[in-house]
Amino acid sequence: MTVVNEELLATSEYFASAERQRELGAFFGFAKRRVIFGVGALETLGAECRQLGAGRVLLVRDPGVAFLDTAVQAALDKDSIEVVGIFDEVIPNPSVESVDRCAQVIRDSGCEALITVGGGSTMDTVKTARCVARAGGTIADYFGFDLVPDLTPLPMIGIPTTAGTGAEVSRVAVVVAENGKQAVYSEFLTPDVALVDPNLSKSLPPVLTATTGLDALGHALECTASKKSNDLGDAVAREALRAGCPHIERAIEHGADDFEARVQMARCSLLAGLLLSPVNTGAGHALGYGIEKVAHAKGYSVPHGTAVALMLPGVMRHNMAAVADKYYYAAGVAGLDLGGKSREEGVYLAADWVDRMRRKHTDYASLADAGLDESDIPQMVEIAMEVRRLLDPNPVEVRVADAERIYREVLV
Repeated sequence: MTVVNEELLATSEYFASAERQRELGAFFGFAKRRVIFGVGALETLGAECRQLGAGRVLLVRDPGVAFLDTAVQAALDKDSIEVVGIFDEVIPNPSVESVDRCAQVIRDSGCEALITVGGGSTMDTVKTARCVARAGGTIADYFGFDLVPDLTPLPMIGIPTTAGTGAEVSRVAVVVAENGKQAVYSEFLTPDVALVDPNLSKSLPPVLTATTGLDALGHALECTASKKSNDLGDAVAREALRAGCPHIERAIEHGADDFEARVQMARCSLLAGLLLSPVNTGAGHALGYGIEKVAHAKGYSVPHGTAVALMLPGVMRHNMAAVADKYYYAAGVAGLDLGGKSREEGVYLAADWVDRMRRKHTDYASLADAGLDESDIPQMVEIAMEVRRLLDPNPVEVRVADAERIYREVLV
């Protein structure tokens, strides 16, 4: 069974009224896009292409998911959609060069829509490349906020094969330049359709399940705490936490056999990803960027979700005075024992739980595992403190001394 747009939250008491459903649609801009979730969502692909007016499509996919080509082709054949080509030269952490190369392939293909199958790197490659294909220049021209010219990019259908980034529903993409990762923000990046089918992530290996799942939980935890959130956004974040917290470890350890855990992690990722455009994250992500950029310069590639999970426990403790109730809720739905414990004690339990998930299920117990040491802290702090779009909405101000302390907490 699949659900579309507002139906994603039809089982939530908060969204039971027609008025709340209308507010939800406006909050996420559902009038301009379709978000389809559920087992078998992939089967609707051909019909969605027809609804977009596209009979000829270019398939862009992660080279590691070639085994899905048959299923994708079968879904397109039902509605006589022609695949004009397959582009599989996607790289992890897309670069300026790889995005511009994809843009040229899009121009040359003669396609009427783009089908994107893969993880966050694949989504970000196509989201940015389709804008370059229409606007010209290079993606480096559009780093920052709303610098993509007013245009109508080729329609895009995003089909994620991981459960974490939420890139299939957000207005942001990240590209690696000479000086590290750069973000592009634009309404023109948001895919026209997202097909989120939990069947496609059921074979995800444990370590990728962990790193992407921690990314999804990081989105939900930071969006619920953000000063930019509101009652509606908080209700969506809580639904994401209810789906993800009790299921992430089950998905990591028993993902091949526990399909319900896969379904719930896919739902967590989608709901948290939807929040990235109207709310966005906070200090955990800002400090995580410091890790990613400095480690990249030293020749290490730290997974985004892991970098965020290194910072989240310290940030949660830092934010405790302002948003203890938010983290206490996460501790509860994670199944932690809150009997007789104060809100503050619950925050410590939740932060320790995130720390334990990362240490147990990824290769990054500390910054040392990312090739970083005490001498790197000043540079990481400098980078993080420049990310004002995330630091300013954080519920508690993060000063230089605070950032230094949070980095030192996971130094070794």
